[in-house]
Amino acid sequence: MKIDHKLIEKYHLGQCSPTEKLHVEEWLLDDTLESDPLSISVDKKIKLETDIWAELSAHIDQSEIPASISQKRYNFKYIGIAATIIFLLSFGFYKFSRDAEKDAAVFDNRTSAELKYINKNNYDIILGKNASAEINTDTGVFKSSGNMMFTPKKNFAFSFSGTNKKKELKLGETYFVLKPQKNGKQVIISKSELTFLAPTIQHELKVQFNII
Repeated sequence: MKIDHKLIEKYHLGQCSPTEKLHVEEWLLDDTLESDPLSISVDKKIKLETDIWAELSAHIDQSEIPASISQKRYNFKYIGIAATIIFLLSFGFYKFSRDAEKDAAVFDNRTSAELKYINKNNYDIILGKNASAEINTDTGVFKSSGNMMFTPKKNFAFSFSGTNKKKELKLGETYFVLKPQKNGKQVIISKSELTFLAPTIQHELKVQFNII
């Protein structure tokens, strides 16, 4: 039996079966038992935390100590409230870290002469030898050195070195992002446009990325 916010709420309302009640009380005293993460919006999370602390403050301000049985019951209640807060905060930190990971990423292959394959939720990358990239899908910033292949899994608009205009990279296409030229300008060309490059550059890219 796994602990989730519905079972905790049911316990607080006194609606648990003897088996459920025993399991919840064991969980309250043992943080190694398995539980599901809470799925809750930010607004509900803030409201729940406010309500919880308001309830705690009301009890903390009381000068009289309840009878031993009531005190034990409230102790379990406070532990449950604390556990719920920990769940909410942990879930918030987890979601924030996951969102940050999706938006911005740095890839480094500068010390290797081999290809480096990277699979992300929104795109795939093949870094060429001695190449690196810094990609932020939220701000649209794309910084790189060396040659690489970029395959978006959705439509993106990125800004590259040497220009203020953003270039749209479309789902279903593969792009070559070439190392910046001496003037700082960067060349981005789709795989279908490869034939428009000079034969020597075509040959270099085909050999580097094992394109037949």
